[in-house]
Amino acid sequence: MSKRVAAIDMIRGLSIVGMVFCSAFSWDCGLPAFMFHCQEPPPSYAFSPETRGITWVDLVFPFFLFSMGAAFPAALGKKLEKGVKPSKVALGLVRRWITLVLFALVLGNCGKVFSAQAPEIVKGILVVCLWLALFASLVRTSRPWINPCGYAVLLALFLVEALAFKVEFSLYSPDIIILILAWMALFGGLVWLITRGRPMLRALIFTFILAVKALSSYTPVFDWVTVPSALAWLFNWGFCQYLIIVIPATFAGELLLKDRGDAPVGAAALIPVAAAITQLWGLFTRNVLADFCITVALAFAYALLVRRKAGKSSVAGLAGFAFLIAGIAFDPLDGGIAKDYCNISYLLCTGGMAWLVMSAFTALETRGFNGGILGLCGQNPMIAYTIVAGFVSPVLYACGLLGLLDSLGTGNIFWGLTRGIVVTGSMCLCTAFFTKKKIFWRS
Repeated sequence: MSKRVAAIDMIRGLSIVGMVFCSAFSWDCGLPAFMFHCQEPPPSYAFSPETRGITWVDLVFPFFLFSMGAAFPAALGKKLEKGVKPSKVALGLVRRWITLVLFALVLGNCGKVFSAQAPEIVKGILVVCLWLALFASLVRTSRPWINPCGYAVLLALFLVEALAFKVEFSLYSPDIIILILAWMALFGGLVWLITRGRPMLRALIFTFILAVKALSSYTPVFDWVTVPSALAWLFNWGFCQYLIIVIPATFAGELLLKDRGDAPVGAAALIPVAAAITQLWGLFTRNVLADFCITVALAFAYALLVRRKAGKSSVAGLAGFAFLIAGIAFDPLDGGIAKDYCNISYLLCTGGMAWLVMSAFTALETRGFNGGILGLCGQNPMIAYTIVAGFVSPVLYACGLLGLLDSLGTGNIFWGLTRGIVVTGSMCLCTAFFTKKKIFWRS
């Protein structure tokens, strides 16, 4: 069995496609509330912290975090198998953290060009140039001069922004998603490295983080713990709560890496997907008790179907049900599941759903499906994440296509969704092209 787990690529690709699609369709086309973040519902799309529930949009980030954690055993384990010392692997994690932090700063400040006083065509050209410079800075290449040239061009373009368009670079404008991923890549990787071969220690670390999250959520005991203002742009204690998703995912990665040939088939492969979909009804409509009962029934049905073949993939499915049921049980304690401000119910439920979806993808993988274009996007996540704003959208606007779809999509669901499909499809095709050409970014 190949060391590369296609199921991880598929769930990572699914999260990226979902992330792009939910931001690419026309928001004012009349789509229902379940097509948006649950706490940013139409028609105002204003953040509503008192709203409880989740939609499919609220799954894209935790699914990506889960895929990151699940990839550690394969990615880091491969280096250890080649004889690389654990200390050097740890140093590599630190270098990756630095790269991602700088990437978050650059990406967050690139978007400031849209606020500049300049013609749209000029801003579009500048954005494409910034993305191409970022591409040159991060691309994996055997030519040592390409990355330094990318750094130089990127710096020159930021100087142009500052001098010609009065756009100021700020440490307090990072891309928050990439910044969180940077810390999860560092902390999650180090936890796996320290606890490899010692699952009980890793489980203890997970339990400690979960306990700290519970204390901070339900008591004021940690209210005094703050980050110095000088470092507030870089770190927030709230980032650590996402380890509740990342650390269990490392167990999933180990299970799937050991044996993926025993994945459930037939109804047993569909039940985890049915359980995940059920949450998008029960937790969104707030039929929590009915949702809990249905999920427990599906868990029992799954356990009965796989009892004679309790392989590694089946264990992953059972673990997913355990996390999901625990997350639903926390819903009333948390006053309802919520992405923001993130609560325990959200972390456990979405982590459990990611386990279940990965279990289903594993069943597909063992039957020869490697994910297709979804897997290709999942193998090249940073290009997929940036190429829409940095290349696809400016080019489609220059061609007049997105401008037309913008006008047609106002109040029209068909054209509003068409806009999302065109942008997302373009991202997928571009990313797949780079992946097939084995062009990847260092991240």
